[in-house]
Amino acid sequence: MLLKGVTAALALWAAAAMAGDSSPSGATKKACKKLETAVPGLVSYPLALDYHVETKSYWSTALWELKPSCLVLPRSAEDVAAAVRVLKGFSDVQFAVKSGGHDPNPRHASIEGGVLISMKDLSGTTYDEDKGLAYVKPGGEWNDVVGALEPYGVTLVGGRLGLVGVGGYLLQGGISFLSSQYGLAADSIVGWETVTADGEIVYVDAEKDKELAVAMRGSGSQFGIVTQFTIKAHPIGKVWGGTRLYAEDKGDELYAALHEFVPANADDPKEAIIFTDVIAAGGLRLYLLFFFYDGPEPPTTGPFAKFLEIDSTVSTTKTQSYAELLKSNGQSAELLNARVSFRTFTIPHVPSAPHMYAEITDKFSSLLEKFLLNPLRLTSQCSVDFQPFPGIIGKHSEAAGGNAMGISGDDPDRILLEIQCSWASRFDDELVYGISEELTEWLEVKVPEWTRGQHEDLYLPFLMNDAAGSQNVTGTYRDYAKFKALQEEADPDGFFRLRGGGYTY
Repeated sequence: MLLKGVTAALALWAAAAMAGDSSPSGATKKACKKLETAVPGLVSYPLALDYHVETKSYWSTALWELKPSCLVLPRSAEDVAAAVRVLKGFSDVQFAVKSGGHDPNPRHASIEGGVLISMKDLSGTTYDEDKGLAYVKPGGEWNDVVGALEPYGVTLVGGRLGLVGVGGYLLQGGISFLSSQYGLAADSIVGWETVTADGEIVYVDAEKDKELAVAMRGSGSQFGIVTQFTIKAHPIGKVWGGTRLYAEDKGDELYAALHEFVPANADDPKEAIIFTDVIAAGGLRLYLLFFFYDGPEPPTTGPFAKFLEIDSTVSTTKTQSYAELLKSNGQSAELLNARVSFRTFTIPHVPSAPHMYAEITDKFSSLLEKFLLNPLRLTSQCSVDFQPFPGIIGKHSEAAGGNAMGISGDDPDRILLEIQCSWASRFDDELVYGISEELTEWLEVKVPEWTRGQHEDLYLPFLMNDAAGSQNVTGTYRDYAKFKALQEEADPDGFFRLRGGGYTY
């Protein structure tokens, strides 16, 4: 039965999304009033313009329906600390912290009836040329960060679409066009200015606080509210890249190129792609590929070049600045006005199974058939994004000290799947969540079949950035127990774990 796998959490979230008229509790009203005194001028209520703008500034329109009782707009770490100290005194009050609003999962950066702390005004990037370090605040988007660093000829391992928010992306790991050269985005972070569960401002240093630093690279916001990141910068010049759109009849050629590209990525780590198999209304299939090469011209030989030999319908690829590329990549997504879902899965690269990519999208297409053939859903679409994750990324992560995902230099080549859908009606929420979940249930059966006799003790952790809220992302981490104990030690009352939303240990 199609919806048998939909979790209780998703059902509750869907109900919350439809319950925009719920009233705040007495404790929440009192907390909001006390916040007015603690951070004067920075608390906003439903009739205010900034409240309206912030609660509508989400990539997924489903989150527009979640209404906090009040909104806090801090401008400094001290403001965040003051807000935390107030909330600490109201144990029944739930809260959420919002950076860019790109995460589509309810209760991650949105909340119904509680307190929303928006980092919109806590943004900006500065650069220390002598130290080669960037100081990045969590508000804003990657367009802002990359643009600020461009005059220095450097950039950060960051988002591939410029409209992606900064804070959540960095805290959840962050896959990047530069990951094959430098690791995950979180691996380049060397310091976190953080507000703790007690409302204190501390600085977590990657050299001095090694265990905590590893935990903060991919655990989300469980260890505090980060108000500034200190990040190693990397040189960047002109790059080549953009998008190309392909018709359905190019599928076999594209899949063959993808299968060859994944293990070869380590040979030229300046190459990167996102391979998106789009399933649109009516069952129409298209392929959208994001290309990146860290240099002014792409290679003329090898798997990357093989992609470029396949005829595309539309192409925006060209030589440009890195800032121009990221801005261009995000422009089409910026126009999206729909409810959105993410779900993730990690698969190994299996040399003997070049057929698995088509099998995955064919299965998803069959699950979506009735949904997308409905004439009332003409604007709906779904996709499977195949994101190469070569073992070399683990080598860079390990050299940087490690991260919560636990990837290492001994890792095999993998592919990260992001399963996305967009649709218009809230009455389709549970249906779409269920279809995406059914695909990952099918993958749990198929991956062992594809790898039988070839891979032993596969370690396939999920990337938090791409996951559904119902997925136990941290449960896929090999050091789950260690990080859980560390989080409970840092936050014994469960301030973040029980009240802050998002993924937990």
